[in-house]
Amino acid sequence: MAGDLQSKAVREENPMASDAIIFIPGIKGTKLVESNRANWDTIWSGIQSNFESIQDLELARTGAGSYFDERIDSIIQPVDIEELAYAEFLADLDTKKPVYIFNYDWRLSAQVNGERLHEFLNLLVAKSEASAGVETFSRFDVITHSLGNFIFRNYVHNHGFDRIHKAVLTVPPFLGSLDIVSAALLGEGWFPNVKSKFRKLVRTMPGALELLADYPGASRLEPNESHSFFNFDQWQSNVNRIRRNDPIPQKLKDALADAKVTVNSRLADLGDLPEEQRDRILIIVRDGYETMQSLSVQSRHTGVTNFVDFEKAHRTTDGDGRVPHVSSCTYADRITTLILRDAFWYREYNHGFVLKDERVQKLVGRFLFSRRRFSYSIPGGSIERVVGLTRYFHSDTGLPAWSVETD
Repeated sequence: MAGDLQSKAVREENPMASDAIIFIPGIKGTKLVESNRANWDTIWSGIQSNFESIQDLELARTGAGSYFDERIDSIIQPVDIEELAYAEFLADLDTKKPVYIFNYDWRLSAQVNGERLHEFLNLLVAKSEASAGVETFSRFDVITHSLGNFIFRNYVHNHGFDRIHKAVLTVPPFLGSLDIVSAALLGEGWFPNVKSKFRKLVRTMPGALELLADYPGASRLEPNESHSFFNFDQWQSNVNRIRRNDPIPQKLKDALADAKVTVNSRLADLGDLPEEQRDRILIIVRDGYETMQSLSVQSRHTGVTNFVDFEKAHRTTDGDGRVPHVSSCTYADRITTLILRDAFWYREYNHGFVLKDERVQKLVGRFLFSRRRFSYSIPGGSIERVVGLTRYFHSDTGLPAWSVETD
């Protein structure tokens, strides 16, 4: 029956085998505060971000590759998550198991935050051992939003799947997004409506740069040469020119090198996991929002080399507004990947607010908590299973885009 999926995970003798739920928000999903003050000062909130002290988000790198706040008297820390994006979803989770929120500093690498997730799970296990009347935690269900999948994949890469019961990854940019390029060059994209100075700050953040689009065809150096935003030399000349009085270009170079190492060698390739583990992962993506698929880089334009031509970028509705399907659906042939289509009965939410979609709540509940065979069928048929991708090209520019194939 279409919409019904029976996996090894469902056939376990004890389908309620997890002890607790871990929620990992996306980029910008955790507020950042200046903690080295008598009254903590909010430096970043995704809902309200034009703070006078936003420049304090700039990072500095040590020779050993560690990152710290540039300002010597700043100690910026993650605190609570964004209520507008997540509170309703978390409150409505249909479970009596404890739910733990993993707040993290999204400026830092997934390598750093993946290790902190490992420490967090160790803390929870120790806490359960100390709590009266509670069995010691041994396995966790994990729910991620957006960038949260990078942290999950780093954890799996370093520590394996033994402590993971099931995982639901929502709107994951597995292969990155061109919107982070827009953020670094224009101060837009993932960070809309913030001060333009923020674009320079993004260039110092390896955690943000790990989101750079890394799928074939994302960018093309005209007339028809390969291009990668992980290559510092292929950034715009007004950005990558090293100057004595401007530390940002060198910081970008260093952060790009670190981000490239993480993306290439420190994130688990979920498609290579054993089938039994892949059966315990669900991916949920969103369709129908204008999303940047690919763009061209002009060798020279108005005195700037490697000019990124955002105006002629290929944009289609094959994505969630931030992440194209070619990135979010890359594992569709090996891991159950479900796509949400527009539907009259449900309010429409794009990438940042997809967890407010009632269908996501239903899918998460059925996959993680139900004793029945998992089914994604709902009235109206607005949820489909992705089985592949089809590449097509813009008629004028020849730039590629990717649509999904569904069963």
